[in-house]
Amino acid sequence: MESFRDEINDAINDVEYGVNKVEHIEGHTQSEENRAAILRVETYDNIELLVKMCIDTGYSVLEYKNNSDPSLKEDLNKYFDSLSNLLMNYSPEFQKRFGLKLTERLMGLSK
Repeated sequence: MESFRDEINDAINDVEYGVNKVEHIEGHTQSEENRAAILRVETYDNIELLVKMCIDTGYSVLEYKNNSDPSLKEDLNKYFDSLSNLLMNYSPEFQKRFGLKLTERLMGLSK
């Protein structure tokens, strides 16, 4: 069985291709609660997310900052089963890169 640390690393590795930066924030106050980890994600479309990864509830956004348009706000009361699903909801650029990666994998299967 994987440790929680392995799950954190797997989540990060799973989305690295589609974001500018993703990192685990050690020692964040929210990580002490409910067996959770906090991830900082910077997308290619200039959005910064502070994401809570919780064993019990999944992934949720603690902070959302759109550096291109600070007036944009997002509903932070959503939960997702994976980090990539969360990013598909908040980042159009991640959606695009996810689609390209999926197409690349499918093309590889057809060879």
